[in-house]
Amino acid sequence: MGREKPYNLYKRKIKLKNGKDSVVYYYSINPSSGLRSTICKSEQRKTTGCTTKYEATSYVLSRIEELKSQKARKASDLSFREYVEPFWIWETCPHVDRLRGEGKSITRNHVKIQRSVMVNHLFTDTIVSIPLSEITRDDILQFRSRLINKHGYTRTVQKAMGILKTILKEAYFREHIDRDPTVGIGKIKYEQKEAGVFSPEELRILFSDIPGVWMDLKGYCAFLLAATTGMRRGEILALQWRNIDFDQGVITIEQAWKGRGEIGPPKWNRKRIVPIPEKLLSTLSNLKDESIRIAPEDFVLCYDDGSRQGDTWWKKRFMRAMGKAGIDYKIRNLKPHSFRHTLNTILRDAGQDPAKIRAALGWQQEKVQDNYTHWQFDHLKEQARIVDDILGF
Repeated sequence: MGREKPYNLYKRKIKLKNGKDSVVYYYSINPSSGLRSTICKSEQRKTTGCTTKYEATSYVLSRIEELKSQKARKASDLSFREYVEPFWIWETCPHVDRLRGEGKSITRNHVKIQRSVMVNHLFTDTIVSIPLSEITRDDILQFRSRLINKHGYTRTVQKAMGILKTILKEAYFREHIDRDPTVGIGKIKYEQKEAGVFSPEELRILFSDIPGVWMDLKGYCAFLLAATTGMRRGEILALQWRNIDFDQGVITIEQAWKGRGEIGPPKWNRKRIVPIPEKLLSTLSNLKDESIRIAPEDFVLCYDDGSRQGDTWWKKRFMRAMGKAGIDYKIRNLKPHSFRHTLNTILRDAGQDPAKIRAALGWQQEKVQDNYTHWQFDHLKEQARIVDDILGF
């Protein structure tokens, strides 16, 4: 068997402006080139921009030599732009590789989002031209100031700063730099609009009739799940019939959609069980009777061919229902996730054990639960009566 070539060339047909057909050559670099596998993975199916095999071959050989030259340099000698190039790419990111090696949960969708933020906000800034080993705390603070001047005190700045800190901390952890220049740089405070919650009256309007404002039984059932169990969107759309125990009245939540086509464990890797209220139990039973896909592995919410309902379906059903119910969801910052906030608030107001609520909704920390608790006037007005009673008025 012959030795693997250091690279492969691929022809792809293109249409020129004059209407004539031509070809352009693409390349992939193989491990036999002597380059690290992570570098080879990042150099797959890339264009040479050349239309002849001779020019394409020369380009690839030159590219291999360029990469070998970069490899020979110490990481600390690279510009920040050169150092961060492999970050937040699933196959090449050293931070992602370390987390996965430690058995920690990270999804391709998260990595893709982080890459987009990095390209849009780090690669377009002058900080990337500074050698990695020379980046100072002052450079980072100036970068943050430029972001604030451009975007204000927003979550965008916080995200970009978080990515910068992660990369530099990874470089320090791997001993590519001898200090962590991000030490002492705190998070900015930015105005975050509080999530809206539904009133009990609004919940009754939304779920009193079947299907009511939800168009059909499937839509009604999807959002009744959110309102009465606090399940997240990804958990609801990944729910299978095998996860529902109709006899015990319990749902086992063990998976969720992490992105388009990617399924995995729920958030924080916390599998859990949630009790099914009587109204939801009968609704799920009716949905199963109407469905043609009821095998244990079938999704509860799916099309007739078995494919899952997607995020677009979910969003459109919610917006349509809000319109039919006369609820201004934009002004009040109401989202499908607001059902989770609402359920937690209602249960806490009713005096339920916060620890049991956290167990059902999949939280570990009280601090997280507090972020989902929104006391409205109706929840607090009882305090006035108690004060009157205590003071004897």
